[in-house]
Amino acid sequence: MLTYGERFLFVDLGAEENQEVVGNFIGATCANLRIAVEIKELRGQSVIVELEQAIGQYVLYRLLLNRIDPERSIYLAIPDKAYHELFTEPIGELVIRDLPLQLLVVDMKQTEVIKWIPERPIEKS
Repeated sequence: MLTYGERFLFVDLGAEENQEVVGNFIGATCANLRIAVEIKELRGQSVIVELEQAIGQYVLYRLLLNRIDPERSIYLAIPDKAYHELFTEPIGELVIRDLPLQLLVVDMKQTEVIKWIPERPIEKS
């Protein structure tokens, strides 16, 4: 849970150095990192609307963490199916290339992280 002023927000998972965190369908271990993970399935009627909401939520959590826990990194976790269906399209490639976003791709059957996509510097067009 993140608190800022009188508001409370809930990040799906948090992990600290050498600690394994297991939620309903994801486990994450990353040595020497303190992370928070926001999990989005992106499988609703409008994947673009869900992507817009996920990015907005990610940005808000990142802003808050920079203020209250600057040592903790935020990651957006998505299922491998959503990654292959959306993030291999031009709009998904644009998000990965041009947004300061850290992304985890999760194999839902094996319940494990299969790809860590680090934040990239914003490219100028």
